Order: sequence, then structure tokens, then C-alpha cells
Amino acid sequence: MSLPSSSYIPSLDGLRGISILLVFVAHIGFEKIVPGGLGVTIFFFISGYLITSLLISEINNTGSIHFKLFFIRRLMRLYPPLLFMICLFYLYLFFTNQGINVYEVLASLFYYENYYFYYHPDPAHSSDICKVLWSLVVEEHFYLVFPALFWLIYKSPKALMTMLIVLLFVPLVFRLWGIMMYGSTGDITERYTYLLTHTRFDSIIYGCLASVLLHIYNSAVYVKIISNKWVFAAAALTIVACLVVRNGAFRNTIRYSIQGLSLLVLIPAVVNIPVYQNLRTLLSNRALVFVGKLSYSIYLTHMTAIGSLAFIRKNGHPLLFYVLVILLTAALSVFSYQFIEKPFAKLRTRYRAKQRLTLA
Repeated sequence: MSLPSSSYIPSLDGLRGISILLVFVAHIGFEKIVPGGLGVTIFFFISGYLITSLLISEINNTGSIHFKLFFIRRLMRLYPPLLFMICLFYLYLFFTNQGINVYEVLASLFYYENYYFYYHPDPAHSSDICKVLWSLVVEEHFYLVFPALFWLIYKSPKALMTMLIVLLFVPLVFRLWGIMMYGSTGDITERYTYLLTHTRFDSIIYGCLASVLLHIYNSAVYVKIISNKWVFAAAALTIVACLVVRNGAFRNTIRYSIQGLSLLVLIPAVVNIPVYQNLRTLLSNRALVFVGKLSYSIYLTHMTAIGSLAFIRKNGHPLLFYVLVILLTAALSVFSYQFIEKPFAKLRTRYRAKQRLTLA
């Protein structure tokens, strides 16, 4: 299966929209009934799938990976909205007369917030507003390492596949080690298995694997598997089962592996396979796609909205709290998207790798 002629895939933005809504609704107080963690896992898968597809496309078009340009584009994509979020965080602390923890700000700016929170879980050191950056950190660590590994062995599909399979097992081994050290349940176990890069990056690698199977291997077997509606239904039911099963050892070890295998069927099927066109059309509707385009800004700003308005819920007005959080998050995220993300997106186009010239 060849790469799409355009790197933009509306249905993936629709999936982002669903994912960020899961995260948002969970964070405003419905985490016991809404699987915000699944939304993050879907984000991870999409990141792996898209970055690998773009790397393959760049190699096909230019003959190489231009790492300097790649990292400039990543920096311009991620940092300006992040700096906006940090400024909001400073303003929130200033107006609420709270002290500024410079160490946490540094952890946010230099992408080690997940490890900072792991070692400093108490509220005196870690703010809920910055804690949310843990998943961004996992993705950024992936961006720092994976393109180089991919470049080194992409010419050997067999070696590439072996590397991906090995990388899928590494976090699982760390998670198993974690429950042996800390027990199968408890706060420290949850933080260790859920937040840290070395225990969670396999959720990204499953997306990489999907892209490699489709765009390097052109695997007819894989396409046949994900085209099968019974397999698709089984994968969807497996995702539901992962949400229902509450056993601590399961949730802190193989849950993410099973979810990754299920998404390995579901997401590439919806995005690529004609038989799921109706689902793809549903995910590509304008409202959901718009939310998906705002997803990064929503992700960065919604905890500021929740934190700054929390006093309303504490004073016994939960409905007003929900309405105002939605409105404030919408306002902040639209501002960030329109006046920060979009201008820098245009600027990023200057740093695209030039295509290789070929003779007709």
C-alpha cells in the first residue's frame, strides 16, 4: 500500500478529536467513568504512525532523512504553544499568590516532567497543570531517538521489523519489573507504569509498526487481517475488555500491550481500508476534525482552566464549573491555535526537505 499523496489525513484528526475529548472529560472530574488514559494511548499510536509515515515519505522523496530540518520542524510545532502554556501557568501562580517552583518549570521546558513527577509526586513540588505534560515528554523522547534508529536500518526491512518487535517488549519487561518491585497496585506502581518513557513508549511503537507493515512491507497479509470485520470487531471488544478489567497486575503490565495490538488493527483499518469508509467519513466530519486540530492546544491549556476555576466547584457549583471550564478551555485553545500554532505551521513549511531530482 503506497503512502498517501498528502500527509494530511482528516480521519486521524477526527481520532485526535475523540482522544482529547476523552482526556478533557476525564480531567474535569469524570475519570471514573471516562477512559482518559485510553485517549492518551490513541494519541501515542497516532504519533508513531504519522511520524514513521512521514519519515518513509521523506526517504522516498529525498533519499535521506534531514535530521536538522526534522528537529527544527518538531521544535516549531511543539515549543511555541508550550511556551504559551507556561506563561499561562506563571500568570495563574502570580494571581493566586502561589510560589513558583523553578524546578518544575525547567522540567516542563526541557522535557523531563514525567520523571520529575515520578520522583516528586507531592502537591508541594508538582502542579496538576504541569503534570499533564508527561505524555508530551514521552513523545518528545521518542522523536529524539527513533528517527536515527530508523535511518540506520530502514534499508533492511527484516532488521527494521526485528528492531520494532524488540522495542515492543522492552517497556513490557520494565512494567513487569515494576510490579515485582512495587507491587501490582498502589500509587507508586501506577505512576511508574503509566507515566515514564521507558514503560510507555511501546504505545508509540505499535503505530510505527503499522506504518512499516503498510508502507515498507506492503503486507497483503496485514491488509487482509485488518480488512476482516470479525477481526475488527474482536479488536474493538478487546479495547472495551481492557477498560472493564480492573485487576492491578493486568492493568499495570500487559494492558498497554493488548491495547496496542488492538489499535494495530483498528486505526490503520479505519484510515486505509475501503470497507470502513463509513467510519472514516464519520471521523472526518468537520466538527470532530476541528476539535482534532485544536487537540494540542486543548491538551496544553485545559488544566490551567480547570485549576483556575476549581474554587467554583469547591464552593458547591459543579455545573457552573463545567460550563466555565469548557468556555475558558475553548477560548484559550482557539487563541493558541489561531495565533500561535497556525503562524508557526506556515513558518515550518520553509524547513521541509527538498525533494530528490529524478530523470524521466
